[in-house]
Amino acid sequence: MAEVHGRDPGPMVRHILDDPAASEALKRVLRDWQGRDVVDAANDAAVLQTVCQAAVLARFGRRS
Repeated sequence: MAEVHGRDPGPMVRHILDDPAASEALKRVLRDWQGRDVVDAANDAAVLQTVCQAAVLARFGRRS
């Protein structure tokens, strides 16, 4: 996903929601998180990324 430093993420969100190739899981998160405090959402996304990365590394026999 492209970085949006200081830009309105709305067009990117709409593009992802309209993209038939985007996963339904991602679309669901974007819909559910609309209207949330952006700092809280970004922090939660970072935690989720860390958890998912650890799961991938564990699956392939590596430790983080």
